[in-house]
Amino acid sequence: MNEKINLFLENDNALKNIKGSWNMYEVQKKCSALEVTIKNNKIDSERINLALQKIKENTSVFSNFRGTNRLTTAITISLEEDMESSLKEIISIYDKLKEEFSSSEYLIIASQIIFNARYRVDVDLAVRNTKVAYDYMRKSHRFLTGREDISSAAIIATTSSDIEKTFTDIEECYELIKREKISSSNNIQALSHILSLINLSSKDKCEKVIEMYYVLKENKVPLKDFYLPLLGIVSFLTDNKEGFTKNVVELSKELKTHKGFGNFALGSQLRNMLSTVLVSMEYLDNLDNDLKDSLIDSTNNVALTVVIAMQTAIIAASSAAAVSAAASSASSS
Repeated sequence: MNEKINLFLENDNALKNIKGSWNMYEVQKKCSALEVTIKNNKIDSERINLALQKIKENTSVFSNFRGTNRLTTAITISLEEDMESSLKEIISIYDKLKEEFSSSEYLIIASQIIFNARYRVDVDLAVRNTKVAYDYMRKSHRFLTGREDISSAAIIATTSSDIEKTFTDIEECYELIKREKISSSNNIQALSHILSLINLSSKDKCEKVIEMYYVLKENKVPLKDFYLPLLGIVSFLTDNKEGFTKNVVELSKELKTHKGFGNFALGSQLRNMLSTVLVSMEYLDNLDNDLKDSLIDSTNNVALTVVIAMQTAIIAASSAAAVSAAASSASSS
């Protein structure tokens, strides 16, 4: 585990050398460091800075690629041999998605999800199935489904072999977990989307998720709010949920001793989420059962799932700040 922690801390520190990092949200930087660590890679700040320049050269001033997803896009292409071609491919996927959806920053994440799956899925089919999956979401939960769910639709589009059957399972999971009232309906919906990646009965999946939720909560390292979907992965890594949780508690305490990870600088909720994912990586390395392949596929999307949560929080915060500023300006006029 120390190897994973050291890699994560090294990646987090390397982000300080990224141009404009001072102007990035701390949660964005931590999640980006986590994304690279999950892939067992080291952040190359020079390549990321070059990737940021490539984005600037290949997009317009008002492009969504220059918004809050600028860093995640730069990191994605920095890990590819040909950065410029990779960026153009992501932009191409984005343009295809714009034919199905209105333009938004959430399409950037969806584009990256499809790009990362390009060797095992047909890209054009994945784009069309993203819209099919999103339409299923809207049909089942019209008032819960927003543009942030396009990213989850892309995950489903690149993993499901039968979208109709997948959404039958999703709805069963949603109803079972909703009865427990562990979070808002929107977060439960997001969790049910991730659960579609696990090849177990809806009842078995939900029982494991609820059990893990309460074990984490009782040990004061809960996964809640935007991070609830991660229960769709960690709940299936081991039957010894108490042992898993103790490892999360210990790691969270250790991270807290490092600069930038305290309650004031980072907050316990994000630190606990980071700890949970880092512990999950060790369990996944040692896993040897029939669920392993499904969990590997799921874990490959963990970083982007976290980014989805981060993106929602950032955009919500930005919108709230804009509304507050407008109200203040109006009242002073």
